Parts: sequence; C-alpha cells; structure tokens
Amino acid sequence: MGNLQADQACSDVTRAATLACVDVDPAGRIVARDAPAAMFLSQHPYFMITRGAEFLTVRPKEDFADALRRASRPFDARPSIIRADMRPEGPPVQVNVLPFRKRLIRIVLFVPLLAAPTFPSLSARERSVLQLAAAGQRRDRIAHSLNISMPTVDMHCRNLRRKLSAMTTSEAIAVAAKWNLLED
Repeated sequence: MGNLQADQACSDVTRAATLACVDVDPAGRIVARDAPAAMFLSQHPYFMITRGAEFLTVRPKEDFADALRRASRPFDARPSIIRADMRPEGPPVQVNVLPFRKRLIRIVLFVPLLAAPTFPSLSARERSVLQLAAAGQRRDRIAHSLNISMPTVDMHCRNLRRKLSAMTTSEAIAVAAKWNLLED
C-alpha cells in the first residue's frame, strides 16, 4: 500500500473512530480501562485473555509484544503504532502503545464508533460536586458551597471516578463533558 493510500486509510479509521484507553503492565496485564475500552473489550473478547488476570492481546501478537517491550524500557521507552487484525471481518483498529508511568503502559485504541456507554446514575449530590469541579472549584470551595465536609467531597469524587471509569477527577470531568453528563 502506498503512503497516500495508507494515510487515507488511517484518516478513514480515525474519522469514524473513538478513543478507548487501557492501562497495562509490561506483561500486558490490564490494570485499568475507561468506559469505551470496557465496552469495546466486551464486544470483541478476542482482544483479551483471562489467565487468573485479564491480559490485553493484539494481533499480530509478535508486533504487540515488541511494542510492549519498547514502551517498558527503563531509559529509552518508545511509543509504537500497530494496525490490529480484527476478527470476524471487522474494520482494522489502530493501537497506540505509549509509555505512561513507571511499569505502566497506556494503550490507546482507535476503535469503530460505539454507542454512548451507559453509566450508573449519579446522585444529585454527585452531580453538584461534578458541576462545581468542572467549573474549576477546589475541594475546599466545593465543600463550602455545598455545606458538606471535605471528606464527603472526596467520597463523592471517588464515587464519580468509579462510576465514570476514570482514574482522576479531571478525567471524570472530561468523560462527563464528552457524554453530556454535565447538563441538567
């Protein structure tokens, strides 16, 4: 395939794709995943192997193993891009393997557009905390505005992260904004 055709194929994939993030250790064991990744993996179980723990697998396996090794090097970690084989007869998925943190690799999948994920319903107080955090208020100001304690704000933030499959409160806000959960 020529460069022009390859560029066109990549732009076609990204135009009709969404991002799904999976964090893995150097062996490929899944440590965390966001909501789109959870949905994608449930719809395409051949991307996951369960051997006591869940492991991400991408075909061609040799390319994926090499990419994990490159991303987990202690001093010279490098990102990689793989075009994964989809089965049965699905469109190709672009897989970016990125050094993330020490002993942690972020896999970003450009996957075919998925329906909006269904999130557990948020309580009224969780929505209030989410909206104030999205407006840029700090924890202490959120507590003061809602007349609750800071540990209660922290509890609501933990619940939001869990319900929105986010690792940080900032990521939870981004997920909520992406799926229009900040609107009343």
